[in-house]
Amino acid sequence: KVAIAMESPKRAPPDHPFLRFADENIDGVTVRSAVPEKPFYKVVQDKDGKNYAQGVRLQTDKVERANRRLQSFEVAEMETQTIEPGEGVGVDEAAVDDQEIMEFLRRVVPTMEEELGLAWYSMPVFDAYVPLWDEAGETCELTHQVWKEGIVDLQVTSIAWNTTGSTLACSFGKLDTLGWCETTAPVCLWNIFKPQLVAGEPDTVIQVQGFVMALAYHPTKPGVLAGGTYNGELQIWDTASGELDPLVASSSIDDYFHREAIQAVEWIPADLSGGPDAWYIATVSGDGKVLIWDARENDLSIPTRGFCIPGGKKGRVLGGRCLSFSPLDPWLFVVGGETGNVVRAFRPPPGASMGAPQGNYAWKPSAVALLDQLAANSRLQLQHHVEGYCRTAGVKEVSADVVFQSKPDQAVLFPAPKTTDLESHSGPVSVAAFSPYHRKLLLTGSADGSVKLFDVLQQRALQTLFPPSKNISTCAVAAASWSAARPCVFAVAMEMGGVFIYDLLQSRQEPVMELPLIGSGSQKVVSLSFNPKQRGLLAVGDDSGRVRVFRLPFRLSEQQKNEASFIASLLGDRGKQNT
Repeated sequence: KVAIAMESPKRAPPDHPFLRFADENIDGVTVRSAVPEKPFYKVVQDKDGKNYAQGVRLQTDKVERANRRLQSFEVAEMETQTIEPGEGVGVDEAAVDDQEIMEFLRRVVPTMEEELGLAWYSMPVFDAYVPLWDEAGETCELTHQVWKEGIVDLQVTSIAWNTTGSTLACSFGKLDTLGWCETTAPVCLWNIFKPQLVAGEPDTVIQVQGFVMALAYHPTKPGVLAGGTYNGELQIWDTASGELDPLVASSSIDDYFHREAIQAVEWIPADLSGGPDAWYIATVSGDGKVLIWDARENDLSIPTRGFCIPGGKKGRVLGGRCLSFSPLDPWLFVVGGETGNVVRAFRPPPGASMGAPQGNYAWKPSAVALLDQLAANSRLQLQHHVEGYCRTAGVKEVSADVVFQSKPDQAVLFPAPKTTDLESHSGPVSVAAFSPYHRKLLLTGSADGSVKLFDVLQQRALQTLFPPSKNISTCAVAAASWSAARPCVFAVAMEMGGVFIYDLLQSRQEPVMELPLIGSGSQKVVSLSFNPKQRGLLAVGDDSGRVRVFRLPFRLSEQQKNEASFIASLLGDRGKQNT
């Protein structure tokens, strides 16, 4: 065997980096800028004849500017001079000839007296002039229509304008409900004059357990709204507060409160001070009670006063369907009943307090206020009943809540007012409304199809009207309202269709116009309301859940010159307006 030995070749060690460079001398290179063939300047001759070089302008063209006077004013001065005190002293007075003055008066006085005498029988120069403030339109037109999207099987139950006439409130419910109600229905508000109005989307929606039957806005606070529910509760909302739940006060359900649906809600003066907070709320229901609530402290726990309206027979009460207080006489009110009765009543004005009863029990001011509203015999009877309850219950302080907890006789706590029966209807009275222009003029409407005008100081009706109807079964009156612009104009809505406008100046029996409801929605209108500020705007709510706003013709919305005297003569005031 031959062994062969192999060796790997050896690698040379790497060179050091500095061995890679070497010194070298290189001549420098000079680079100069190129000289253009043509210079970048030009020769310019001055006005004096001298030449100078002007370079090329690299800047953009000069911005032209000009000054203009946009506004100017002129000043004018005037001087007046008066005589200083004492300056005229010593100046010779003008010579006056008494004989010439007497001669002048003898010539002109007879003629002047004759002209003054004729002036009593001549028409003043501007007496027949009537300014035309608005555009005179002679047609009735639909201006707005609003509703609530998603509502099914709900009808409009009541509508109301706020005191500024800008917001329209509408309550929804089921008019055919019988017995206890568990329906939750909304109260919706629209500002119908805003440019971004969306008809099917209300600005405010308030959900109410047991739908609202009647609405009424505060007379001086545009955001405060009161409503009476089907379950008998009175609720107050402050819609201007911005809260998610605008409810500020609500009454409860009790034997001494309303046990049936509240049919009417109305704000009435608490006194004659006329302050923005001097207002009570009056309500009526089918249980025969008219209750008055003080909501100034946002407390509706108990009513401050009440009346039981007597019915036809002794011991019975009148089931109320409508209520109206005179806007010009706050102590006078009228209740329309389920049996057709129309009752005129008076609530006694507040008198001086007789003070707290003396004895072993401390009567608080709220309880004393209940006693002060009663006659002497009723006051003593209620005091003995409450103190007997306090002895049994061990109560030492008597408040208004304690008075109601003692369960006194309702006839004692809510006495009957002084009443007078007016000429009755043949069916339930659906509406009663005092005229806003005359303290004695009353309008009533009934399911018997008649509309009556009353002088509330007389039992017999002044006039009875029968709005057009196809047959007797469809003649029921659903609603009626006085115009806020004209004393002789009112609107009447029929339950089975049609809204008729009456103008007593043109006709004392027949309507002068019918609203064009056909083609714009249901004809069955259940509620009416005139706008208190915008003349001629009438809102109507129907059984389909829609609210339409109509603008009446100019002749029905502009007050005529002789309307006040006509109403006064109709009521027998001998041509004088009695307010």
